[in-house]
This record gives sequence, C-alpha cells and structure tokens, in this order.
Amino acid sequence: MKIFCDQTNIAKCSSLKNSIDIDKIDINIELHLKKDKIYIINKNYKNPVKIIVDFNEKDFKEKMNMRLKDSKDIFRKVFSSKNSDILDGTAGFGRDGTLLNAMGHNVTMVENSPIVSLLLNNGLERSDNNIRLFHGNIYDFIKHSKERYDYIYLDFMFNKLKINSLSSKYDETLKLIAFIGDDKKEIVEIAKKYCKKKVVVKEPSNSISSLPKPNHIIKTKLISYNVYLSHDA
Repeated sequence: MKIFCDQTNIAKCSSLKNSIDIDKIDINIELHLKKDKIYIINKNYKNPVKIIVDFNEKDFKEKMNMRLKDSKDIFRKVFSSKNSDILDGTAGFGRDGTLLNAMGHNVTMVENSPIVSLLLNNGLERSDNNIRLFHGNIYDFIKHSKERYDYIYLDFMFNKLKINSLSSKYDETLKLIAFIGDDKKEIVEIAKKYCKKKVVVKEPSNSISSLPKPNHIIKTKLISYNVYLSHDA
C-alpha cells in the first residue's frame, strides 16, 4: 500500500505507519490524507475506484431514507426491540451501524483495522451522527467492557459471489484492508455470554461457514442473519 499525506495529516500518517506493516497490504491500494478528507484509491480495477466514508453523500442518504420509510425493512425484524443499545462489533465502513442509529437505536461501533478505523472516524467527524467508535479487537472489547448491550451485531465478511457493482467494490476493498482473524467462533460465544438479548451474525445466504448453529435464521434473498440468544435470555 502507498500512503499520500499532506502537511496537516503528518501525525496521523506516522501513527498509522507505526501500527501496521504497509508492505503487506496490496500494492494497488493507495491511502490519501488531504486536509479534512481521508480516502482510498483501489487500482485493482480497470477504472480505479475511490473509497471514502461519506454519510452526507446524496446516494447514501437516498438509500438510507428508502429503508427508513420501509416498515418491513429486514432490520426492523432482526432488531425488533426499539431504542436498543447495539454493539456493531465489525463496523467496516459504518453503513449498517449508521442505518441502525437512524432507526433510533443507540449504536457503538468497534473496528479492528487501523486503516478502516481511520476512514470511518473521518466520515463520522464530517457527519452529524452521535455514534461512538472504538478501535480495537472485538473479543477483548466485549470481555473488558463495563457496558452490556441488547444486541451484538457481527459481519465477518464471509466469501460471497462477486458482483460488478460499486457496493461490491467497496466490500472487496474492505477485505484488502481489514484485519480478519480466525476466532469467529470464540467471538460469537463471548458475545452470547455478555449481551442482554441476541447476537446477530450477518452472512451471504450461500455462505458455507463453520459458525455455531444459531437459534434461528432470518433470511432475505441474498443475506442470512444468524440469531443467537443470549445466555441470559
């Protein structure tokens, strides 16, 4: 990965370089820090794709408003208790967490990747969201947190069919810069132990994962939400 940084972001660049080995990240990925905006250029495509977390972007707002107006939106079924405290343990670019927050839930995000955390925090700083973001390992965060959440939401980015769309390119880029561990089962188990109501794991409907068997599954055509009841439920 290559990093391009202006004078105002030198401290952020230095901190990032000290926390990761940039030589181990795809050389076709560029990270740009310019004034108040941080973004990725993914040159793995014929037409390079710019990735920026922007919750004020017109298309993003239109899509979110469509889902907010839908009384049968899948999130209303999955997260059925209103005004819940939700821990989004694999925040990524913050799209799901932002929607849940707009639906009236109190959302806390955790993201393990320093690069993704930097992008997401930059997007949150330029928005009016009241979402809390923490950078770190979700297993350790759950284990040591003094707070208990109604729901713990996880998206481990399981392999899925590739689609030549912008949203898919966002997801493929996310995989290149994310820190994905092999401790998914352990994370689900500790989440069940410490959440108040349910653990929800999102995965493609055609995914072949080795996760523990859920209590039940809520499905759409493309996505499955594996639901695990809390040990206290």
